[in-house]
Amino acid sequence: MGQWAELMQDWPADADIGYNIAPTQIIPVFTAEQGKAMRWGMVPPWSREAGSRYATFNARSESVADKPAFRHAWENSQTCLVPALGYYEWKGEKGNKQPYFIRPQNDEPVVMAGLWEHWTSQQQSLYSCTIITQPSGGKLADLHSRMPVMLELDQAEQWLNDGVAVFDLLLQEQNTEGLIFYPVDKAVNKSTNEGETLIHKVDSVA
Repeated sequence: MGQWAELMQDWPADADIGYNIAPTQIIPVFTAEQGKAMRWGMVPPWSREAGSRYATFNARSESVADKPAFRHAWENSQTCLVPALGYYEWKGEKGNKQPYFIRPQNDEPVVMAGLWEHWTSQQQSLYSCTIITQPSGGKLADLHSRMPVMLELDQAEQWLNDGVAVFDLLLQEQNTEGLIFYPVDKAVNKSTNEGETLIHKVDSVA
């Protein structure tokens, strides 16, 4: 965890960890107050059920402030950090897409900017989150059109402490130079597959 150890020392024990985490799973998330296990895929407070009919695991930077699913969290600066060893993207023709793993070259985690929400009913209480994405830049632009908003340590502290007021500044400071990506086994395409080998580089791309 390196430089992130102090900020993420309150690691939620009941979160899912692994090498092939998918939307709707319970993941580790960090707010300004604590680390907490949250559902990946935001459930807005006005939802009638603890789920969503829409894909809310990502929020586009261009529209996150206006979309109904994210508006309450944005207006209340419910910012959070979502850490990971890296993330997958796919490139190629439909039906034959090749997965790639993107990670920092220095082996530090990828720490992504997110928003969190708390949904309740008479019987249930659920914390959920979304990861904010932006148009890809630098070397990642050839791989995929979108990428998560990724934060360095000082930027992460700003995001947690100062909230959405610093969002535009953080977007301007995005830098992909420290990232690397490489092809990995297509076994990652099946969400039930797990294991460290999923993030290992494969020698050839079929």
